[in-house]
Amino acid sequence: MSGTSESDLIEEARAALGESEEIRVAGIFGLANLVVAQAVGLAAGSAASGVDVAVGADVGGGLGAFVATKAAAEAQGVTVQLIVAVNDDTIHVLNRDTGGRLRAEVASFPRATTEVRVEKFGLSRQLTLTEPATGDSIQLHGSVSWIVAQSTGDRLVLDLLGD
Repeated sequence: MSGTSESDLIEEARAALGESEEIRVAGIFGLANLVVAQAVGLAAGSAASGVDVAVGADVGGGLGAFVATKAAAEAQGVTVQLIVAVNDDTIHVLNRDTGGRLRAEVASFPRATTEVRVEKFGLSRQLTLTEPATGDSIQLHGSVSWIVAQSTGDRLVLDLLGD
């Protein structure tokens, strides 16, 4: 997996889509429904690690959240981290670090006709892309927090798509 800077993400997207692809912005997002899997994994991992050792519960919770989230993502044919790469004509949703297990492109949407909806939850954003002609839709989760390393790319994607 490459870095999280916008230039790293653009290069990663170009490698997946073809070097001639002109990418304007790119950010790291995740499927919105994976937030639930992460919470369930956190609770299960904490419980399984035992309550008498506080550090064990924290580590177990973290590992449980990671394993549950990864399993839920791959069951849906995606990686935990997705790149949303936007060019003049298309919004591409790409898998990251597939190890050959999953296809590179999850979905693509024509910019001219895709309905974009952004919902704000504190410093989190839920991005919903819907193509009315086909009914294809995807709900993604990103961040605009100054603390999160990949938020710069997310902010650029959201700004370009109409946040």
